[in-house]
Amino acid sequence: METIIELLSNSALNQFITSHSWVWPTLEMFHFLGLCLLLGSLLIVDLSVIGFAPNISLRLVDKFIIATLIGFAINLITGALFVVGDPGRYFINIAFRIKILFIIIAGLNALYFTFKVRPKIQAGANNFSDLSLNAKLSTGLSLCLWTSIIVLGRFIPYVEDL
Repeated sequence: METIIELLSNSALNQFITSHSWVWPTLEMFHFLGLCLLLGSLLIVDLSVIGFAPNISLRLVDKFIIATLIGFAINLITGALFVVGDPGRYFINIAFRIKILFIIIAGLNALYFTFKVRPKIQAGANNFSDLSLNAKLSTGLSLCLWTSIIVLGRFIPYVEDL
């Protein structure tokens, strides 16, 4: 771990991020925008599959998944740059470690949704009642995981000394 922290701390990218005062706030701005895009579209998809707004077609809701992926990509890039910019802060932080674990679990859940639930929507399941209990559990888990990920992200500065 120390080797990775030292390697990242001495990288040119770290020097760029830490030596320009505008970089970190810009990353935070894009990270927040990515989060809004990710969570906003995820709420529409997950709550629709669970059964909220039953009059909205799942085929229409399915189109929001591209917004979710774009938001995730923005957060993945900006989050990685945060880690490169301050690796000693993130790698030892318990909230960050749990956050990464939850992101991995959320990614596995997204793969389940992509390969088990989404084909049914694309094949004609147009209402939440056409989907299995597993589909609803997957989207419920998604909501719980992403809510936890956001909360853990907010905890990072407050648990640095643990």
